Amino acid sequence: MKKFGLKKLYVNFLLFKRAFVNYPFRKFNIIEILLFWIKSRLSRSQFLVLSGILVGFSAGLAGVILKTFVHTIQDFLNNDLPITERIIAYAVFPFAGILITALVVKFFYDNDDKKEISFILNDIAQNESKVNPRKMHSQVIQSAITVGFGGSAGLETPIAITGSAIGSNYAQRYRLGYKERTLLLAAGAAAGIASAFNAPIAGVMFAFEILLTGLVFSDFIPLVIAAICGSLLSHIILQEDILFKLDARQSFNYVNTFYYVGLGIVTGFYARYFLVVGEKVKHALDKFKGSTITKAAIGGSILSVLCVAFPPLFGEGYTNIKMLHQGNINYLIHKEIFSFFGSPDFVIIGFLTLTLIFKAVATSVTLNSGGNGGNFAPSLIAGGLLGFLFGFVLTIIGIESVPIANLMLVGMAGVMSGVLYAPLTAIFLIAESSSGYDLFIPLMIVSVIAFLINKFFSSINPTLKSLAAEGKIFTTRHDQNILNQIELMECINDASVVIQTNSDIHEVLNMYRNSNQNTFAVVDENYRFWGILNREQLRPYLMGSKPLEEANITDMTISPSFEITMQDRIVDVIKMFDESDVWQLPLVSNKKEFLGFISRSKILTKYRLLLKEYSD
Repeated sequence: MKKFGLKKLYVNFLLFKRAFVNYPFRKFNIIEILLFWIKSRLSRSQFLVLSGILVGFSAGLAGVILKTFVHTIQDFLNNDLPITERIIAYAVFPFAGILITALVVKFFYDNDDKKEISFILNDIAQNESKVNPRKMHSQVIQSAITVGFGGSAGLETPIAITGSAIGSNYAQRYRLGYKERTLLLAAGAAAGIASAFNAPIAGVMFAFEILLTGLVFSDFIPLVIAAICGSLLSHIILQEDILFKLDARQSFNYVNTFYYVGLGIVTGFYARYFLVVGEKVKHALDKFKGSTITKAAIGGSILSVLCVAFPPLFGEGYTNIKMLHQGNINYLIHKEIFSFFGSPDFVIIGFLTLTLIFKAVATSVTLNSGGNGGNFAPSLIAGGLLGFLFGFVLTIIGIESVPIANLMLVGMAGVMSGVLYAPLTAIFLIAESSSGYDLFIPLMIVSVIAFLINKFFSSINPTLKSLAAEGKIFTTRHDQNILNQIELMECINDASVVIQTNSDIHEVLNMYRNSNQNTFAVVDENYRFWGILNREQLRPYLMGSKPLEEANITDMTISPSFEITMQDRIVDVIKMFDESDVWQLPLVSNKKEFLGFISRSKILTKYRLLLKEYSD
């Protein structure tokens, strides 16, 4: 018995040595050493489950820290301050928040201001799901400053990016493959969203709808577990009540279906407006020629003015929805200014309409002038305000029993669905964060209508359209996703033959007889590409039907059907091969230097290998 125990201990020691010592030397702490040993004892699926738990808790903790910091600041600012002090706070804090964030990015993060989900999608498609480790903390710090000081943005996108970075870097640390890295990257994002809203299903839907688009996964249990862990940790630490607890919510009544259809149309067109305005503001700020600090100061000034004029634009804005639902319109509008008009209904309608119009501007200014955040909260808050406004107008025109609370909730889902192109995420997020499972039918009606309206205008989210066109992110076209991972330089024919325009015909014919290549590249004395020579051009001289004395390389050279450049996408190269019906096409540099022949057969081989890797 004792002998058996020693033998087992020795076997465990050998397994530990194999698991840890074989990795390249780096500094490891005791927890990492333990995890390397555990990894050697577990199957792939078992270790992924454990990884999902660890990544989920880590991403959830990051979300808790960020929310706690931001809400502490905003609770202080949202106390019942006198109007003068509140106006001063709204005038100073947003400006300071964007300016400080820009300074932090400039001096602590080397001007790395990538903060959109699009850069995560780019890392999945172009960087083997390897996210810069700085993203594990940069998003938390930057968004905490921006949103905490009143930036008109949300924390959910930074939390999702932070979770993605945690999952990716965890997978890199423990030498996991591309599929595992991608899965844990998505798991971290799902856990982040789950912790932000205490909505694990919405976190999973977010991962599948936005991050894993075009990818096929059969092993999704770690992702679900991570979302559960992130939500559980947030619930335990923060002890938060339901985020959107609207007590006057009514059960779904099919009689009100017409209202929900109308709201779906309204939220769909508003979401389109939100996206278009966001792109225009971004384009205008991107053209700004001044320094990043100057741009931040200008953007901060614009935001401060908007927040003073329209207080609901300040910060995330979730409290606005609760106050509006309770009938406390004075919370949204400065009391003294509001009472001057005698609180007529048209003032409420006008104020909310202008707030919705400027919400898109305020959010885009916040995100593109130097601040950090995301569109989650802005789209939800805009949807809630729009739902209330829609219901309020119905009551003004004499319609009774309008379910305003329901319209506010489903309005949130509608605008979010249209802005993010994520109807399932919107449906489950509102259902979970409001205990509104009885509203699934109206949530689906509004979310799907809003999504389809925006899909009509643009098949791909406008914020991602340029990246999708360049093949830098995955889309629902699975074959194209695989092709876009193939590098042109990997497909060069190693046996490419090059001759010069002044080459001797005898030498060329001798090279042709001793080569298995049917096409030669012709270059001039500066190695600039001149054209190609193939069997048809050389056959008369090979057969002796033309005298060699008449041969001239430049006269025999022909132009290929296409010339490939390094800027061409692999999908476009495939089209070139299909149209020309050849097996080789020349690759040239911007200076017309010949780089080699791209081989069609090599592209097909690479494609088959990648397809096999995805299928395993």
